[in-house]
Parts: sequence; structure tokens; C-alpha cells
Amino acid sequence: MHPATRRLILALAALVASTLPAAEPGQIRAVYLLPMANGFDQYLAHQLTAQGVLPVVTDPELADAVLTDQIGPAFERRLKELFPPQEQTPAAEEKEKEAAEAAEARAESDRQRAAVAAISSFGRGRGNVFLVARTSRQVLWSVHQRPKDFTPRELDRAAARVAAKLKASLSGK
Repeated sequence: MHPATRRLILALAALVASTLPAAEPGQIRAVYLLPMANGFDQYLAHQLTAQGVLPVVTDPELADAVLTDQIGPAFERRLKELFPPQEQTPAAEEKEKEAAEAAEARAESDRQRAAVAAISSFGRGRGNVFLVARTSRQVLWSVHQRPKDFTPRELDRAAARVAAKLKASLSGK
């Protein structure tokens, strides 16, 4: 395919993606929690249900969003495992393959230009919690609530504060 045609297709895809309605935290009906550092996901699941913020589901297919304490490449891989892409037509698969090849070529040239290894700012942010929409992969809400220590009592308190902040955000306060 001609490079100009590829660019046009990518530009149109970006335009279509930008015109899709953005998901809002208030549209989330159920949430799936990914494992978090120090078992924080267990405390958070308890507080979300105890405070009546959102139903927590154990089947990711039933969730509208995911709560996690990290974003980045590892998180993206985990989302692909949990929510594999739906079957596509051969034409759509070809377009996606070409877009992926172009992106990989750009990434490879960027890697070659970078003489120093880049340090990622993504990873476990120690206190960050992100609500990510399942379909759009957008971060809909985030908070930083670092526990003072990692005792069960303090983890439960931090989870209660996160749940309260999410509840306030969902109710529009």
C-alpha cells in the first residue's frame, strides 16, 4: 500500500476515534479489580461494596471498567488477555496489521535514535489507583491515596478513602 494511503487511513481512524463519545465515570455499572500491591485490591473491593459505590465483579467480561494501580505496557498486555479483540473481517485485519507494522517501524526508528535507555514513568505508582474504561481504554478517574504503612488497618483506611473519593466523583460532587 502506498505510504500516503496509509497515512490517510490512519488519519481517518484517528478522526473516527476522536468523535466517539468519551466514557464517563458515571456510566460505569460494574468494575473488575486487577491485583494490586500489598493486596490492596481486596481491601478496595470490600470498601467499594460496603459503601455501595459500584458492584465488584469477579468475571472481567461483566465489567464496564477496571481498577488498577498501574498503567503502561504490562497493563495493556493484561487487558488484551482479559478482553481479547473481537473477530474482524479480513479487510479490517489487513488495515490493522498495516497500522501495527507502521507503528512498529516508527517505534524501531525511535529506539535506534535513542542512545540512552529510556526510563519509564509507568508502573506501580505507590498509591495511585486508576479507573480505566474497558472498551475505550481511557483513564476515566484516578486518585493518589498512599497508605501510611502496609498494615491491614491502614490498607483498609486507604481503601475507604479511595472508595469515598470515587463515590463523590460518581455522584458529581
